[in-house]
Amino acid sequence: MASIFTRIINRELPARIFYETDEVIVIQDHRPRAATHLLIIPKAESQYFYQTEQETLSLLDETVKIVAEKLGLENHFQVLINNGFRQEVDHLHYHFMSDRLSEKLTFLNE
Repeated sequence: MASIFTRIINRELPARIFYETDEVIVIQDHRPRAATHLLIIPKAESQYFYQTEQETLSLLDETVKIVAEKLGLENHFQVLINNGFRQEVDHLHYHFMSDRLSEKLTFLNE
């Protein structure tokens, strides 16, 4: 069965999309724990960090930089990865969080 993130990627479920390419999607967390709380999700499914191809991990790292720059938060953010422990969705993703709400936080599909 496809993960909730795969269903979002396939547009079977709604989400507030901040950024998207052919390989990655960045959406707002539906239960934010910070003023800015986005999820950086590879479109290729992989459950755990150690199962994920290095190319995909590099893509996620580069996307962190892109998101930080787009929001003007280059020097004020946190990235969190849950790997089994506290992982609610079995699809690797990064949590991008900041206690600052960026004025540049706009969504592509609104």
